[in-house]
Amino acid sequence: MKEKTGFRRRMIIILLSTSLAFFSLQQFVFHDIHETGFLLLQDMTFLPIHVLFVTLILDQIIKRRERRERMEHQNIVISAFFSEIGTTTLRVLGDLMQNVKNTTFFSDYLNVELTWEESKLDKSVEAIKNYPYHAKVNAEELEKIKQSLIPKKAQIVQLFNNPNLLENDAFTDMIWGLYHLMDELENRKDFSSLPKSDLEHLEKDVERAYAGLLHEWMVYLKHLKKKYPYLWSLAIRKNPFSDEASVIVQ
Repeated sequence: MKEKTGFRRRMIIILLSTSLAFFSLQQFVFHDIHETGFLLLQDMTFLPIHVLFVTLILDQIIKRRERRERMEHQNIVISAFFSEIGTTTLRVLGDLMQNVKNTTFFSDYLNVELTWEESKLDKSVEAIKNYPYHAKVNAEELEKIKQSLIPKKAQIVQLFNNPNLLENDAFTDMIWGLYHLMDELENRKDFSSLPKSDLEHLEKDVERAYAGLLHEWMVYLKHLKKKYPYLWSLAIRKNPFSDEASVIVQ
């Protein structure tokens, strides 16, 4: 903050000094204070238009550029999330979904291939958003999820502190859903003694976390398809819905 204030002060001094220098030069060369006064008033006449141009037009250009930069930083964070946490978690939670694999929903919208166009990805995003997921859990599966997710809890918490994600409400909601599931699992020590009502409650938490994660994964793929073909290729080769997925290019 002090550096910015000091820079602004230096710029003000430089600009005022430059203006004074040119004024002195004009008087030295032309010796006409009346003409100088006339030109000064004429410039003042159009000053509001100049201010309007700077504050409204250039300011919007600068804001758009800053937003693009924030979006790029945001996409970097999202990419790191799916590389380190998201893709693996999709596979783990997907094993609990009773109505995803071996369905037309899976073949039509999740079995992503390199040849998919952006329009098909758009359809997948909409289908994922409205699909009624149904999870079925037991003590063994809940323990497996817990062992997979809890070591990653600190990384999830760090995401909440990242200012680049503040503008992405959907991704933030997904992180909250995933964090809530982790919190629920961490606070249960013995899954084998849970009543049916509590298992049903955890199933809803799994469904919520999975739905949000799957939606953001597809949005992420769409972004890669549009801007980073080489990352798109890698993401498809790591497809969590393919049992034969391999990063090795055949």
